[in-house]
Amino acid sequence: MSDIISIIAHECIRQIDLLDSVTNNIANVDTPGFKAERLYFSRGGPGDVPGESRLRRITVTNYSPGVMQRTDNVLDLAIQGKGFFVIQTKDGLAYTRDGRFTLNQDKDLVTQDGDYVLGRSGKIGITGDNIQISENGVINVDGDEVDTLKIVDFRKISALHRLGKGLYQDPDGSAGPSIIKDPEIQSGCLELSNVQAIREMVEMINIQRSFGLYQKVMQTIQEQDRLSTNRVGKL
Repeated sequence: MSDIISIIAHECIRQIDLLDSVTNNIANVDTPGFKAERLYFSRGGPGDVPGESRLRRITVTNYSPGVMQRTDNVLDLAIQGKGFFVIQTKDGLAYTRDGRFTLNQDKDLVTQDGDYVLGRSGKIGITGDNIQISENGVINVDGDEVDTLKIVDFRKISALHRLGKGLYQDPDGSAGPSIIKDPEIQSGCLELSNVQAIREMVEMINIQRSFGLYQKVMQTIQEQDRLSTNRVGKL
């Protein structure tokens, strides 16, 4: 009987993990450039409970594009189609679809967290008033070409690691980054999250129902076990 309860308890834990994944998607429904994730479990070798296989967590990111929203802020940038902006963080290179950029006190193009947005020549310094960013990522300031945004795509995008705050890394180079020569950039626009709120809400309700059902089964088994113990004691 204890083995059955243990199996159900493990399933409850998996439902909690699934709920955490769904609620994270819902929490980022309004985060520009956010990509929804889906958690799966794959059966591997023998588990700790008799009759149960060990489950391996697999997180799959949906990299499909989100809807474009016009902001009319020239430093808000969105990539149409494939590609990622390249960001220089304190922990190395990172990649993002979140194009909410600004200028720091040194007039360098940076993210909201102050990390440098890279061009093909490195950090992008913008000193001037009239900033224009073309559809292929060329940055002009007061009529002079400053740099071109560095936009990359990946041979194996599933190898990217999520860092949080819309950033991804390729620590061992297994994703295979390569520069997109002719990117499609929209200045004055942001790519919204690709989270489908209704789908996530339905998934959350289904998970909560499943969790409640497992709890009731455990309570029933424990009650039957208690009754059986009492009857044995009366014999």
